[in-house]
Amino acid sequence: MKEKQHQYYSIKITDDPFENGLFSLSRTAVIIFRDGNRNVVKKERYGVLESDEIYKKIIAKEEIDISNCYVKNFSLSDFREKHELSRDEKLTLNNFIAIRTFFEADDTTDFSYAEFNGGGDFVNSSFGSGNVSFYKSSFAETDVDFSNVDFGEGSINFQFTDFGNGNVTFENCANYNGNTSFINADFKDGKVNFKNFNFGSGNVDFHFAKFGKGDVSFDKSEFGGKYVDFRKVEFGSGKLDFRRTVFGNAIVSFEEIEHKKGRTFFKKAIFGSGNISFDMADFGDEEVSFEGAEFGDGSISMLRTKARIINFKSCQLKTYVDLRVEQCDTIDLSDTIIRDIVDLKKGKTELKLNQLILTGVRNLGKIFLDWKENNVKSLIESQDSSFHDKTNQFRLLKEDFNASGKYNDEDKAYVAFKRYELKAYNSDKISKHKMNKLWVYPLSFFKKLIFDWMGLYATDPLRVLISMLCTYVLFSLTYFFMISLGFGDLKPGFSPPEELSNLAVSFYHSAITFLTIGYGDYSPWGIIRAVSSIEGFVGLFLMSYFTVAFVRKILR
Repeated sequence: MKEKQHQYYSIKITDDPFENGLFSLSRTAVIIFRDGNRNVVKKERYGVLESDEIYKKIIAKEEIDISNCYVKNFSLSDFREKHELSRDEKLTLNNFIAIRTFFEADDTTDFSYAEFNGGGDFVNSSFGSGNVSFYKSSFAETDVDFSNVDFGEGSINFQFTDFGNGNVTFENCANYNGNTSFINADFKDGKVNFKNFNFGSGNVDFHFAKFGKGDVSFDKSEFGGKYVDFRKVEFGSGKLDFRRTVFGNAIVSFEEIEHKKGRTFFKKAIFGSGNISFDMADFGDEEVSFEGAEFGDGSISMLRTKARIINFKSCQLKTYVDLRVEQCDTIDLSDTIIRDIVDLKKGKTELKLNQLILTGVRNLGKIFLDWKENNVKSLIESQDSSFHDKTNQFRLLKEDFNASGKYNDEDKAYVAFKRYELKAYNSDKISKHKMNKLWVYPLSFFKKLIFDWMGLYATDPLRVLISMLCTYVLFSLTYFFMISLGFGDLKPGFSPPEELSNLAVSFYHSAITFLTIGYGDYSPWGIIRAVSSIEGFVGLFLMSYFTVAFVRKILR
């Protein structure tokens, strides 16, 4: 957590002259800064500068440097009123510099409708009591620097501010209790830096703001209010960085934002109990990454979001997560712990998703998916991952479908799991020695034939029944052709011979052998004895296989 620069201060005005090499002032302000425990943090000296002196420079269109000064009740609104100007009259401030300046106001330190021509430097300045307003102010094509500024206890208003094409820096700033507003602010194409900004306990509102080509960083910033609002912000084409940002327990909204070019990072960000919404956000053909982020009890919604990749790797998802995106190539949940619900089931909107990565997921909750509607088989198989990874993902889904009572989907996931388990086994053996192909492939074919093709791993009793019928017919025809070719015979036993054709005898003998009835009225001779023994074993096996598959269906 970033420590606040100060929270309390006291001022003593003395008649001691103040000089700093730029100007001489007749009085000095001694300001003592204290932290939340009233401990002294620092003691600073400033020259006392009257606001009227600044107004004179504005009228004269002179350069303005008020560094190291204490200024009270500076207000361009008051200036306009005194000079009978309209409320929205633009006032030019030439080469404005306020480095290590202390502003204080009974109401508002007001820079509204100011035109900063040639500079806007507020580095290391402080705003004491009162609000701060740069409403509809504008900066020329130069850098704007508010680094290390302490905005005090009041609200901060940068609504409709035009920051020009220069770089904009609010790094290491602090606010305490007031709200912060950048509604409709225009940052154009410069880099924008809000690193380590402590926004305090007030609400923060950026909605409708516009950013251009430059990178935007809120790295390690802290939000402590009830609302953090980035709705409908246009983030331009630079990198968007919210890494390690602390959102507290705020309700966080990034609804309908646009960031179609440039990656978006929320890596290791910390969210609390407030709901988080990215509904209808458009990340274009780029990635948005929440890798390693910490989420609290607030729900997470990405309903109808567009992105190339949505990355939740190594996160703990403790609450409902709505991932019913509108369009996304890949949703990556690798190594994630799911403790509640991850919703991917299609609703009224079309969910276009190509890959769902569940490698290493620990599922303590539920994943809402439909095998057919979500085309789950393709979501897993299209991954460029190992057979082992796909095996584990299908097993995870099989267990989840079972817990949800979706047994038909469970069967499909189980079949896919067993198939990739076999592929993984074959791959492992062959990778150890190429000569293993000589026995791996025949064994693999046998397993596929018996367990997969004949009964889908005991998930389809009808298929087993059809396999039984086909096997019975195959053995029957084998007997018939063997008798016709003289490779054996089926002779009548203890009962008088009936007038049956060789084909009828072959089908009859096959039936009593396959079903292990064994009346003994027809006995195999020659090589047919060996074939009959094999059929008896196959029949016993397939009947058992059918029983398992049938009972499995009935019990569920």
